[in-house]
Amino acid sequence: MKALVYTEPGRLEMRALAEPKPKAGEVLVRIRAVGVCGSDLHGFLGRSKKRVPPLVLGHEFSGEIAANDAAGDVAIGARVAIYPIVSCGACEYCVTERDHLCPARQVYGLDFHGGLAEFATVPVRCLFPIPLSMSFIEGSLVEPLANAIHVVRRCGDVRGRTGMVYGAGPIGMLCAFVAKQSGAGTIAVVDRNTHRLAKTRELAADIAVDAAAQDPLKSVLEWTRGRGVDFAIDAVGTAQCRQNSISCTAAGGVVICIGLEDEVCAVDTRAVVTREVDVKGAYAYTRSDFAEAISMLERKLLPWQPLVAKAGLIQGQAIFEDLASGNSPILKAVFEI
Repeated sequence: MKALVYTEPGRLEMRALAEPKPKAGEVLVRIRAVGVCGSDLHGFLGRSKKRVPPLVLGHEFSGEIAANDAAGDVAIGARVAIYPIVSCGACEYCVTERDHLCPARQVYGLDFHGGLAEFATVPVRCLFPIPLSMSFIEGSLVEPLANAIHVVRRCGDVRGRTGMVYGAGPIGMLCAFVAKQSGAGTIAVVDRNTHRLAKTRELAADIAVDAAAQDPLKSVLEWTRGRGVDFAIDAVGTAQCRQNSISCTAAGGVVICIGLEDEVCAVDTRAVVTREVDVKGAYAYTRSDFAEAISMLERKLLPWQPLVAKAGLIQGQAIFEDLASGNSPILKAVFEI
C-alpha cells in the first residue's frame, strides 16, 4: 500500500508498505480521509519523543471496511470514523467509557502506524459508524471535534458565560465553536496568525486578539472591565499562554489546559490560590464525546467547508512544511486518499 512516512525530523516520504493484516477482533479499513493535528506537526518537527521514525502519522481518519474476519456485524463497505485510542477494554477506566485514560492505551500515529496510508487494521471497538449523509472528510473531523466537546464539558456549564480561547488552531477554533453551540456568551480568541483569527471570528469568536500586535492580557482584561473571563482554554501550551490564561480568568473561574507545546511550564500560581481559579487538564475524549461529535456533524451544525484545505498524500511534505511555518493560511488540512 502507499503511505506517507515520517522518516526523520522535517522529512516525509511516499513509500510502499505491506498491507496490514487484521488480527483477531480487528477489521481492515480502507482509509479515505485523514486530518493533520498539531501533534502530528510536533512529530514532523522532531519534538515528540514518542513519535519515532519511520512512522506513519495521523490519528484523525475515516474510511470504509475493506475486510472483516472479526466477530460482529460490521459489513464490508460500511463507512466509519475511527476512535484512534486503542485501550485494554477491561480496566476501571475502560469499563466506565473513559478509554482515553486507560494506562495501557496506545494511539494511531503515535505508538504505531496511523492514518496517512491507504489501509489500517482497526479493533471493532474503535469503529464508529457514520451515515451516508456524511462525507469522509466530515468523518475525519469527528476526532478533533470530539476533543473540543470534551474540553468544553470540562469547563462546566458555560451558558451565558464569557470565555477566552488561547490559540486559533483547529482545536482552539473548534473549542470556540462548541462553546458557542453550548450557549456561551461572548468569546475572545487569541493568536498570532491573522488568517486563523479571521476564520475563527467567522465561525465563533466575538473578539479576535492579535498577540503579535496587542498585549493579550491587557486586551482581555480591558474587554471584561478588569473582571476576567469565566472560563479560559489554553490550546497552545507554552508557559506564557498558560500564565495569561490564568491571569485573564475571573475569581472562581476555570482554566482548561489542552495545549502541549512546552513539556515544562513555570507559572505563578498565587492567583489560582487567592482567586480560587480551577486549573484542569483535558486529554482526548470519551466515547460519548466521540458519538456527540458525529451527531453534530450529521446535523450539519459545523460549516466545515471554508475551514478545510484538501490535499493528496503526494503533497504531504509541502503541506506539513507550510503548516509548520507558523503563518500558514491553512486552518485544517485534510488528506483525501
